[in-house]
Amino acid sequence: MTDAPTKTLSLEEVKALAKSVLVSAGMDERGSDILADLVMRSERDDPRSHGLRMLPVYAQSFESKYANPTANPTVERIAPGVLRGDGDNGYYQIVGADARDELIGMARENGIASFTCANCHHLGALRFDTEPLAQAGLVALGVVNSLSMVVPQGGLRPVFGTNPMSFACPRQEAEPVVWDQASSVAALMDVRMAAAEGHDLARPSGLDTSGQPTTDPNAILETRSLLPFGEHKGAAIAFLIEVLGAALAGGTLSVDNKERESFGALNIKGGATLIAIDPSRFGNPAFNDYVTRICAEIEGNGTARVPGDGRLKNRAATEANGVSVAPDLMAQLQAL
Repeated sequence: MTDAPTKTLSLEEVKALAKSVLVSAGMDERGSDILADLVMRSERDDPRSHGLRMLPVYAQSFESKYANPTANPTVERIAPGVLRGDGDNGYYQIVGADARDELIGMARENGIASFTCANCHHLGALRFDTEPLAQAGLVALGVVNSLSMVVPQGGLRPVFGTNPMSFACPRQEAEPVVWDQASSVAALMDVRMAAAEGHDLARPSGLDTSGQPTTDPNAILETRSLLPFGEHKGAAIAFLIEVLGAALAGGTLSVDNKERESFGALNIKGGATLIAIDPSRFGNPAFNDYVTRICAEIEGNGTARVPGDGRLKNRAATEANGVSVAPDLMAQLQAL
C-alpha cells in the first residue's frame, strides 16, 4: 500500500474547499465567504498555520455550539471616535467587515478612530484586520487577546494568550507595510502544525513537563505553556494587549476558560480593538516620504527586509504554483 500523494490546489480551489467545510459545519453564506477568503489568503501569504489547518477548529466551534455560525452582529457609534461591536457570538471578521467603512470615515473625520468588539471569536491572522485600512491610506494597529497559554517571565502558570498584534501603514507606489506577530515565541497553531508534521520548532518556544524550555511541540502541547518572546519584554506586550483587547472591549480575559472548557473549544471569546489613524490629519505633509525613507534604509541592508514583506514573495510563488496540501490534512478536511 503506497502513501497518498501530496495534492496541489489552486487558490480558488483552496477557497472552495474552505467554504465547503464551513457550510457543512453550519455556517451561513456571508460568514463562510468571509472566513473562506481568509483561509485562502493565509495559504497564499503564510503562515499556513492559519489556513486550511484552522478549518477543523472552526468546524468544532460551530458543531459544539460554542460559536454562532449564523451570527447577526451589531455596530454602534458610542463617541465621535469610537465604534463598539457585538459579534453575536460569531467570528470577529464578520462584524469587522460591517464596521470597516464607518471606521475609515471616522478616522478621516477625526484624525483617529477606534473599533472595539466583544462577544466574538478570532482565530485567523490579524493582519487581515489591519491591511484594508492601510489600503485606504490609514495607519492601523489591531490587537486581540486569546486563550491563556503564555507564562509571564518568572511565572509558573499561563496568564496571557498568545495575544497577537498587527500593524499596517500605506507605502507609496507599493503594497502597504503589514505585519502581525504573537506575543509568544511561537503561535499555538505553529506549534500544532510542527507536531502534525513531525518536526521540532526552530527555537525553545514553551515548557516541557519538568518546566524546562523545549523545542518539542508535543511536549509544549502537553503542558500548554508557551514562552513570551523577548522574556519580560514580550510579557509586557502581552499585558498591553490584554488591556487594549479584553479590558477595553469587555471581552473574556485569557485566564477565564470555564465556558471554553465546557465546549472543548480551542479559543476564548476575547476582546478585539482596532485603531485607525489618518496620517494626513496629523500635520506632517511629508508622512509618505518618511515611510519611503524608512523602508529604503532597510532594503539592501544586508539580508534585512521591511517587516511583513516576506509575505509578498510567498504570495507571488503561491499564485504561480498553487498550494501543496499534505495527504493527512486533505483526508481530514474531506471527512468534515
